[in-house]
Amino acid sequence: MNNKKKRKVLILGASSDIGIEIIKKYLNEKYKILAHYNKGNKYFFNFIKKNKDIDLIKFDFLKSFSKLERLVKNKEFKNCDVLINALGYLKEIDYAKVKIHEIDKALKVNFYPSFVFTQSLGPKMVKRKWGRIVNLGSIGVKYGGGEKNSPYAISKHSLEFFPSHIQKWARKNVLVNTIRVGLTDTKIHLKLKSKNMKKRINLVPLKRMADKHEIANFVYFLGSDRNSYISNQVIRISGGE
Repeated sequence: MNNKKKRKVLILGASSDIGIEIIKKYLNEKYKILAHYNKGNKYFFNFIKKNKDIDLIKFDFLKSFSKLERLVKNKEFKNCDVLINALGYLKEIDYAKVKIHEIDKALKVNFYPSFVFTQSLGPKMVKRKWGRIVNLGSIGVKYGGGEKNSPYAISKHSLEFFPSHIQKWARKNVLVNTIRVGLTDTKIHLKLKSKNMKKRINLVPLKRMADKHEIANFVYFLGSDRNSYISNQVIRISGGE
């Protein structure tokens, strides 16, 4: 459709493995991309250089939290038609030792940005009578999180709350959903020194990790015209878990 060329997608956490694959999906469909990142890596920046339809936004939600509400008012976000929240802050800490400030850190990255951007961009989407918002949650929410990632699980669980105000947006073709992303083959697992990956994979009925392309494909489905009737849902992509 020609109107896709005019549409703009904001991807929070775009430099992650899944985030990059999401960018590729929207580029293929001729969307304009606003890609948020904090640090990024060599592959991410090399990929960005090759694509003129991507504008970068650097922001550290953890260290610059006080500036979040000012950030969201930036005029470059004004006409965003799609919001994808692929942010993921994860720090291993035993549940018995978790302090409130550790939960606060996870919320500052994994939940608050989605809340603030949804609150700002959603009404504008309603006025245009089209919009899609997709949050990437975690299958860990179903099991109360792992022994050492409860702050992460708590923050991801917050993404499953759909205020009644937002539920009404569906009448104006603004659809909001959260995906419980299952075990996926990304570099983040290299940071989880305590996790036995063979044992974890064996818990998945399909007996394998998801490929990041599989997750990106479904994110795009929910965050595009292909989704015309799904809203205010929590959907698992987890190999049967």
